[in-house]
Amino acid sequence: VAYGTSQRVNELHTGEFGITRADGDAFRAAGLSFETKFDLSNIVELPFSKEWFGVPPGAPHGQTPKLGLLHPTLMKRAAAAYSATRRST
Repeated sequence: VAYGTSQRVNELHTGEFGITRADGDAFRAAGLSFETKFDLSNIVELPFSKEWFGVPPGAPHGQTPKLGLLHPTLMKRAAAAYSATRRST
């Protein structure tokens, strides 16, 4: 899991990449409500369990967690951000 924020999406720093409405199908596939940037220098490995990925109270998205995917057109962008974190450490 990578840290993500909808704040200052157009200000990318080393290790960050953004997914915006301009990405079209890729934005929709991501399942995001807002344009978001992700910081790949701030990642944590979590088990896929109810503790971390359970249905939230009130179930605003139904009885399954809301999950999106990284569209293939964004893979190079994400890989470049991840690679940049490895060079800067």
